[in-house]
This record gives sequence, structure tokens and C-alpha cells, in this order.
Amino acid sequence: MARLVVRGARMLDGRGSPPVDDAVLVAEHGRIVYAGPGSGAPDENAGDLVVEAEGRSLIPGLIDCHVHLCFDGVADFEREGREMTVGLAAMKAARNARRALEAGITTVRDLGGHELVMLDVVKAQRDGVIAGPRILTAAAVLTITGGHAHFIGWEVDSAEELVKSVRLLVKARADWIKIIATGGVLTRGVDAQRSAFREEELYAAISEAHEAGLRVAAHAIGASGIVSALRAGVDSIEHGCYLTDDAFKQLGERRAWLVATLVAPERILHGGDGVPDHAIRKSEEVSAAHHDSFRKATGAGVRIAAGTDAGTPFNPHGGLWRELTLMHDTGMKLGDVLTAATAEGAALLDLDAGILETGRIADAVLLDGDPLTDVAAYRSVALVVQGGRVAVDNR
Repeated sequence: MARLVVRGARMLDGRGSPPVDDAVLVAEHGRIVYAGPGSGAPDENAGDLVVEAEGRSLIPGLIDCHVHLCFDGVADFEREGREMTVGLAAMKAARNARRALEAGITTVRDLGGHELVMLDVVKAQRDGVIAGPRILTAAAVLTITGGHAHFIGWEVDSAEELVKSVRLLVKARADWIKIIATGGVLTRGVDAQRSAFREEELYAAISEAHEAGLRVAAHAIGASGIVSALRAGVDSIEHGCYLTDDAFKQLGERRAWLVATLVAPERILHGGDGVPDHAIRKSEEVSAAHHDSFRKATGAGVRIAAGTDAGTPFNPHGGLWRELTLMHDTGMKLGDVLTAATAEGAALLDLDAGILETGRIADAVLLDGDPLTDVAAYRSVALVVQGGRVAVDNR
């Protein structure tokens, strides 16, 4: 693999270290072999490709920890799911993956598609058949009969059925397990705050997944369902609109992550016309609590990874910048926003990326602005490096 050199940028390593001016990044065989001051770099002229990056910021490749690549962000998510076919889902996922990569997103976690089509999309991306972020996928979602996302999920109703479903997903080579622990905004006739599975059922599924080496994400909006999922051992809480003191305690003790997806209800309310009335009403109900919970989480030291829920209404792929803007507007410091979108995302996904340092996967993004002074910098992607190769060049 070619040797890539990026030199002259202001480097932000993703874990909060002081910025390095006039930095040099050297990548070979898909890995970073040097990331630091130009004065200590190996021969920076000896590269198959040398990128002059003066005046720009160099950050790790961005990570979106909650997407739905099979979905386009149309106004009626449930209708799109009901009318989806395998072929259409695969084609949409390929197009949406490209859009994400062009926005500087080098890794995504897909948390629910059509049937098991995302397993083929993952293979296509890994084999170079399609261009897109590195994809980790749950492939399917596990929900109760008639529960949230039942129109795209597997409906299961006991601990035994949950365990069997987890085993089937492990056999199919899913990367994650996704469980619907409460109701949701986008499903007609389902209270967003109502708990779904009982705690002992959640425990059975999560224990089975952990035994197989897979982590578990829980869609969890309501307070009771959030706490039940955390007590059962879940690794990440998705949305977390109603976080209580008990939830903060559990998040801290278990070192679990919050992936808030603040942008999802915001786009439902303000993105455009045609969203079903029930989704608008429920988004209005949860919005204030959602922001309040996130604000408290930033002050409580909760581990936070960035995610968008891309594919939901008016929430297109590649729009991570919107989520990062809302995170900052809701009280998160700009340095912590960067860490949530890089190092913390990589830690949640157990991925050797997200930080610019020797030995790590060579994913990096050049921005025209400085994300430590202006959150709008994430909208100005000049160059995307994925696995040591230039994947997108907008210079």
C-alpha cells in the first residue's frame, strides 16, 4: 500500500491533547506510522502521495455511532420501511454510505436495516465493491410484538426467543445486537416512554450477546426502560431522553455510553412537511427532556459518543455536523464534541481508530476551519483519508 504524507496542518488527535501546529501524519499499510510535529517527522518528502495541508485542521476520521443506511430520510419512515425491498434497501445503503464518507465519516454503526441486507452491504464495503465508511452493523432489531420498529424488526416475546434471536444474529455474523427497550417516536400507536421487555428478558439477551463477544445497544427513551437496560448490562443507550439520577448512576458504574441523537427529533419537528402527526406529537413531548438529559449528562461525566439516527425523517446521511452542532448548543465543550465524534466513538465500537497516533488505523479528515473554535468547521471537509488512502478530495 502507498505511503501517504499529510503535512503542515494543525493536528487535533481526538483525545483532547494540545493541538500540534505544522504537524505531519505519515501512513503506511493502512496504519499511522507517525503523527506529530514536523520537526520530529521521518522524511516527509518520501511519500507516494504528499498532501500540503497548511491552514487546515487535521482530525481523526469521524464516527457516527447510530445510522440506518437502508433509509433515506423521507418524511414517513414507517411507510418507507413497510414498502422496502431487499434490492432497494441495498441500493439505498450503497448510496447513503457514499454520502457519509464524503462528509468525513469514516466509520458508522448501523442499527437496523431491511431484513439482513446490511450484512451484504458490510461485505461489499469491506471488499471494495462500494465506497463508504467502515460499517459495523446490528443487521436487525429485536422488539416485542407490535413494539417500536416492529415493521423492520424481529418480533420476540420471551427470554428464550431473545436468546434464540441473538444466537441467529451471531451465526449470521452481525457485529452488534440492537434491542428495543422502550417505545419510540416513529411507530404509530406506541407510547415512546413505555417499557418493552422485562429486565430479566433484557438480561438474558445481553448476557447471551456478551458471551458471544458482541456488544449491545438499547433503543431507550423512557426512564424505566433506560434503567432496566443498564441494570441488565447494556453497552450503549440510544436516545436516552429521560435520564434519571438512577440512570446516571448506572451509566457511571457500568461505563456505558450515551448516544443521544439529538438531531433526530429536531429534524422531525423542523426538517420539512409530511411527517406523520403521531411522530410530530411524540417528538414535541420528548424534546425538552431530551435536551435537559443531555445537558446533565455532559456535566455528570457520562461517556458520550456521537450518533445521528441518520435515515429518519429529514435526517440525511452525512449530516453528523448537525448533531455536533446541537451537542455544542446544548452545553458540550467543543473539545469534548470532537472527542465524542472520534475517540469515544472508536472506544464504544472497540475499534482501533478515532485517535491520531502511531499504530492506529489511518483514518483522518482535513477541515478548512478549526473545530475547537467553530463547530461549523465540520461542514467544510477538504480531504478524507480512510485506511491510509485518500477516499475523498475536495481541495
